[in-house]
Parts: sequence; structure tokens; C-alpha cells
Amino acid sequence: MSNKLLIVDDKKINRFMLNGIFEGLYEVLEAEEGRQAIEIIEQENENIAAILLDLVMPQVDGFAVLEHMKQKELLAKIPVILVTVNDADDVINKAYEYEIADYIQKPFQPDIIKRKVSKVITSYQQRNSNS
Repeated sequence: MSNKLLIVDDKKINRFMLNGIFEGLYEVLEAEEGRQAIEIIEQENENIAAILLDLVMPQVDGFAVLEHMKQKELLAKIPVILVTVNDADDVINKAYEYEIADYIQKPFQPDIIKRKVSKVITSYQQRNSNS
């Protein structure tokens, strides 16, 4: 059973806050940019319960991570939850075209993000165990 949560955000404070929210619930992996996230996904994809992904990062952004996951057919297995300040309809719609599980607006509320992540992980695990 997947027990790791991958947090991908170029801002250290966001990774720190999210890590604190999920401490004790999941083993938290962190990536500060997309290239690092892709490496972790390649190594750990069988163990990742969910990915919390920022879109706007220098060099390799969140959409590049989503594109990589799409090409490797990982989006049906690993839920991706965007954690972003950008709520422009075109950006969110583009993300949903990659079949993201959900998105959360920054600044986030710890209780809400914990509930959403738990719900998404449970849903994906049930769906994947039935297929």
C-alpha cells in the first residue's frame, strides 16, 4: 500500500508547512522543482499515495511533471492535487485535462487540505484495487 506523499513546490516555506500538516500520517518526500519531482516519481511511483504539485516553478514547471506522468500512464494510479495561487480558469482547465484529482488554492487551510488529500487517496486506492 502506498504510504508516501510527494510535495513539489519551489518555495521552502510551503514544503515545510505541508510537511508539518502530514507528519505522522505519511512519509513525506519533497522536490523543489519539476526535474527533481520526475526523478522521485520514477523511483518511487509504486509507493506514492499522492502528489501535491505547484504549477509555477523555475526551469521544469508543474505542467511538465503532469506531461511526464501522462506519457508514463501514471495519472490514473497516482492522484495529483494542485496547490496553487493561480486560479485562472484556463490554467485550472488545462490542469484538469491532465485528469488531476483536485486543486487547492493557496494560502491553504490545514484541515481542508488534510481532508481533501485523505479523500482523494482513499478514492484512488479503492478504484485501483477494484481494477
